[in-house]
Amino acid sequence: MADFSRALELAWQAAADEALQLGSASLEPHHLLIGICSVEKALAATRGVPPGISETNRESIRNECETWTEAVAEAGTDTTTLRRAVRKAARPATQRILESNARIRRSAASQEIFARATSLAEADASPTIHLLHLAIALLEKPEEEIDAAFTQLEKRKIDLHVAALRRAANIALATTAGEPGDAAMIRIAAKLDASDAPYSVGTSTALDQERMALLYELPLRFGKGGPIPEMLQETVARISKVVPGASYAALLVKDRTSGDLLLLAHVPSGAPAISMTLAKRVLDTREACVWVRGQGESTASLDVQGVQSGIYAPLLWNGEALGVFAVSNRERGSEPGNDDLRLIVALAHHAAMALANSRFQNDLKRKGELLERLLTNFSPRIRNALLAKAERGRLRLGGEKSEVTILCSDIRGFTKMSEGLATDEIVEMLNDYLGGLVDAIFRNDGTIDKFMGDGILAVFGSPEPDPEQHEKAVRAACAMQKAMCERNELRRARGQATCEVGIGLHCGEVLHGFIGSTERMEFTVIGDAVNRAARYCAGAAGGEILVSPQLFQHTWQMADVEATSIGTKHEGEFAAYRFKALKVACGKS
Repeated sequence: MADFSRALELAWQAAADEALQLGSASLEPHHLLIGICSVEKALAATRGVPPGISETNRESIRNECETWTEAVAEAGTDTTTLRRAVRKAARPATQRILESNARIRRSAASQEIFARATSLAEADASPTIHLLHLAIALLEKPEEEIDAAFTQLEKRKIDLHVAALRRAANIALATTAGEPGDAAMIRIAAKLDASDAPYSVGTSTALDQERMALLYELPLRFGKGGPIPEMLQETVARISKVVPGASYAALLVKDRTSGDLLLLAHVPSGAPAISMTLAKRVLDTREACVWVRGQGESTASLDVQGVQSGIYAPLLWNGEALGVFAVSNRERGSEPGNDDLRLIVALAHHAAMALANSRFQNDLKRKGELLERLLTNFSPRIRNALLAKAERGRLRLGGEKSEVTILCSDIRGFTKMSEGLATDEIVEMLNDYLGGLVDAIFRNDGTIDKFMGDGILAVFGSPEPDPEQHEKAVRAACAMQKAMCERNELRRARGQATCEVGIGLHCGEVLHGFIGSTERMEFTVIGDAVNRAARYCAGAAGGEILVSPQLFQHTWQMADVEATSIGTKHEGEFAAYRFKALKVACGKS
């Protein structure tokens, strides 16, 4: 059941008051016509704002009332004269049989009138019955009193007045949300569910060769790739060649964050011809439509470019409305047809597919870049293993407890040395040393947990388990010292400052894994073993490698060592082993 417009609600109230005043047993058709003619009087008596009517609805009531008044004027009279004529013709037939507080019910004739008005509203694709819908229903088959009133006004044919009202009703589209007045000034001439295929088996179309070529060429063009705005601009530019009379075309895309409609492409250059009311309508209903401007009507948004008709179609992909395709026509009388509507819906599907694919590719690229940045701290072997997990959707947040081997290194005297150097010299020296140290760690399948200024915290046996983690950690430490020696030789030859690195190693149970969120995931290692490794690093002199007794238990066959100890501030003496030389050639590192 369609709703009444606010203007029609006022007319209904006036009609009921008229029936009560005349003592009628029921609400008759002529009461309804008197009520319609009384809305203008109600507006004038209340200075345009009837009691109980909000500011939002005032404009829509005025628009309906003015449209009805102009239609009556076109028929050769005015609402006041018509109201008086109907009242005069009806008065002799009424009898005072009701009390003043009696309830008025619609007569069978009035119920038939409302049924016809509802059908008219549905034919206009309007969810609301307007004044003009009811007026047309009243005048198409007028009752005796209404016919008598027009006879008094010396009107020869009621059909002339119905025709005038029909022209006015074509602009009474009931979509009051959005831009006040716009929706009431257009009608929807055709609709199409944009979620279905616009062309199906057995569909008879009048598409010419250029239209068919465009439909075939678009997927090929989109398949070549390139900036999505440029591709869609090319698509929009072709519209004027395949849709007769198309003066303007535009493509609006919904912002993924704010939901606002952004102008992505349009032709010709300059201000686009777009009605946001219609754009929001097709997004909400998922229906493409042909719209036609009302005869002689004018609104601000339609007047900007003088458009008279057009097609609006939503960009639908995978159940989501991505934007709106809009085509506008400046020539009155050359409205788009059903073939044009189907074509624009098909083009909107292509544009939605291209837009969705572009977004998908951009998302993949962004996620790939994030993953690459995340994986820069891992050796190539571990990086490949993590990428394989990511492809299977198994790279997730979470940690586990297990034994790993921790390596801590620190460049001795770097802070004091950097005090006398320029900034670019400090950065160059740090990058020079760290590049060799990181390479040594990665060649032995280590993972960089973090850089701490001129220090490195690395872990072996995580995030992927490694039965050779202890030996690899020792080989990595030896390779790091070798890399420092090689770089120092080069730097001395160039007359540059040199440094040495101290390294501490320890193994033990820690919590390790990926923490954070899906948008910001980081690898970390937490536990006492990390602190212990840092203590051994602090006790190692430049060029030294100190390992804990726990790690020496796993690597005692690898190297010549000497027992030693280191002092700590709060934990007393730590037993340690200083590596003197590997029994296994460092070339394996």
